[in-house]
Amino acid sequence: MSTKIIQLRARGDNDFGLIEGEPYYPKVGADSIAGLESEIDKRVPKYDLATPNADGLISKEDKAKLDKLQVKPFEGLKFKSPNGSVFVLSVNNEGNAVFTKEVNNEH
Repeated sequence: MSTKIIQLRARGDNDFGLIEGEPYYPKVGADSIAGLESEIDKRVPKYDLATPNADGLISKEDKAKLDKLQVKPFEGLKFKSPNGSVFVLSVNNEGNAVFTKEVNNEH
């Protein structure tokens, strides 16, 4: 099978930076060429959607992790200082950031 290269010429000056009569070559993917569907199907891997119990495009373990992500706005984020103290970053009703030291209730 030989490769066909199609050269086109601009009909007139245009917004693409081509001037009238300038040659250009269309570039297309194999999936946009009629008649190649069966060849593409042989070469392109197919994946089912992942579930927490079955691998798919991603692993089932990664799917379970993604499902645990919090979608709604956070009420606070925890940060640890160099000395090990934990602080919670939140926002007050005026939109100002507030850091509050977390109290250790383990004694």
